[in-house]
Amino acid sequence: MALPLGIAIAMHLPLYWAMAAGSVIAAISAAVYMSPAPSQDGHVCGEEGTAAGSLPFQISRYALKGVSRITNVVVLILLVNAMTAVWFSSGTIQSMVYYGLLVMSPGQVMAAGLVISTIVSMMLGSSVGTVATVGVAVLGIAKALGLPQAPVAGAIMSGAVFGDRVSFLSPIFHLAVDFTGSDREKASKRLLTTGILAWVAALLAYLAMGYSLGSSVAGEGFIVRDTYLGLLSQSARVGFWALLPPVVVMLLAAKKVPVRLCLIAGLLSGVLVAVVYQGESLLPVLRSALFGYHREAGAGELSKLLRSGGIAGTRDMILLLGFAGVYTGITELSGMMEEAVRPVVRHIKKRLMFLTAAMCVSVFSAAFASNQAMSVILPARLLEGKRKETGTSREDFAGALSDSGVAAAAVIPWNVMAAICAQSLQVPPLVYAPYAFFLLALPVAGLVYASYSERKRGTQGALT
Repeated sequence: MALPLGIAIAMHLPLYWAMAAGSVIAAISAAVYMSPAPSQDGHVCGEEGTAAGSLPFQISRYALKGVSRITNVVVLILLVNAMTAVWFSSGTIQSMVYYGLLVMSPGQVMAAGLVISTIVSMMLGSSVGTVATVGVAVLGIAKALGLPQAPVAGAIMSGAVFGDRVSFLSPIFHLAVDFTGSDREKASKRLLTTGILAWVAALLAYLAMGYSLGSSVAGEGFIVRDTYLGLLSQSARVGFWALLPPVVVMLLAAKKVPVRLCLIAGLLSGVLVAVVYQGESLLPVLRSALFGYHREAGAGELSKLLRSGGIAGTRDMILLLGFAGVYTGITELSGMMEEAVRPVVRHIKKRLMFLTAAMCVSVFSAAFASNQAMSVILPARLLEGKRKETGTSREDFAGALSDSGVAAAAVIPWNVMAAICAQSLQVPPLVYAPYAFFLLALPVAGLVYASYSERKRGTQGALT
């Protein structure tokens, strides 16, 4: 699998080609792995249904089951892209960028991106929803002020993942709690301990970088900002009514409405604002949801900002998701993934070694399974026995998984979560990864916490 991925990244090919090749490799490997060995008398050993003739059918069944698992994700990305395109038609994105430009200086954008995306992700419980809404707007502000996109995208992703880990609305948080059998309140405190440490470190880094970059582009940035303010007000009717769709999304999220319904409400309210407030005809608005929003403006740079691919722009992403589902289904259900992990944990005897191994297995699962949820599900399934053997608490186990694979999923290019967010931001994961300081600091905070708690346990044991 590493070979086609390396080739695709090096040659700037769409990653779905690598996932397609990986799926073929996985199917061949599973056929070899699952083939029953012949006995000495020449008969095939194995349970009924594992004979060579049934292997293609069984592997196909695994692949289809893997694809069925990503159905909800496909629906989510379709809604996100349609909603973003409609929000351009309703003037929502333009208004968010406009008001953001009025209050932000160049040096504040990265830190503000972290803070705003953190707040929204806590309310939505979804990194994808956060990036698709305020993330797009903050990146537009950065473009208007002449700031590089990669650091700002890294700040947005950092805040978005914070909510993934600790928001009570986040499916990932509940996965970590439920699959490890943790107490919700205790797990929340454990996740906040390392999360706040990493978040503060990231905030300081963004403030320092923002001050450095902001001072270098301040003069030119403010000139460009004034130009953008005028062009934005010409491209759409800017006003507080245009901000109604994100307000609707936030209110529904606060009421613990599922993310999919929040996005549908955001889409429908965007259509309403576009027709009533912006005076657009219904047909062009619906066409933008399907085929994307494209509007040429007086400045070339602004025309790049006022673009969204709509549902039609998700083709490559859907192909990536489909092949990722095939690959994950075959490798997990055939047992090959468990076989790959077993040597890592075989000789673990101590708690600190277990937590370190759990973090490694979680990152491996995020990459191997191309899915953020699997970075929790697989280690929780595979390492429960070792957790009991080493006397590790369920909450520390959940914390180790959330400090590692959950964060790593946001920067692995072929991971579904990273791919969706990169699609919304139009910044590749490998480009923003070096600047996603929260995601980089989180595993370090997790290891420091594990080491500190181990030392504390040892001291208490010696006193006893």
